[in-house]
Amino acid sequence: MRLDLVDEYSLNASRREEIRHLLSASFPEASYTRTRTYLKQFPPRRLLAYEADRLVGHLGLEHRAIGTSGGPQEILGVVDLCVSPPWRGRGVASQMLAWVESLAQANRIPFLVLFAQDGRVYERNGFRHACNPLRWAKIHEHQTIGVAEEPLVELMVKPVGTVPWPGGTIDLLGHQF
Repeated sequence: MRLDLVDEYSLNASRREEIRHLLSASFPEASYTRTRTYLKQFPPRRLLAYEADRLVGHLGLEHRAIGTSGGPQEILGVVDLCVSPPWRGRGVASQMLAWVESLAQANRIPFLVLFAQDGRVYERNGFRHACNPLRWAKIHEHQTIGVAEEPLVELMVKPVGTVPWPGGTIDLLGHQF
């Protein structure tokens, strides 16, 4: 399997369509996948998994600062991890998450953060649910509609260094990815 980290702006139309098709197959209830490759905002980078020349896995990466009670922290946010249905159960998602963890470690980014409806694959890869209250910009269909502040059960984190995940309110300093 080949993993390619690509900048969002460098994707051509055929690669975007390939990604959109994979997202649509993986998230059939999500209406956004009919016309685009992102829910709220473009992820700045994408990690794409290929077997031969076929796209079999995808995740978006958000590198950002978050606000915590102890000051800003750096994170890599994992967005829209998905694997083509015939390739599920073959370790593709775990390989992609391990690659992202190595990237974070090499660049001294202390946390991986994501939001998951079904956390099983993430739990198997060392992520844990966090119960922090969150603050984020609410975006719906290309409009900012307010600011939310509440805990979300979907929040999962993985410290990749020695810094413990902070308690208290986490300010995402932008949209929920």
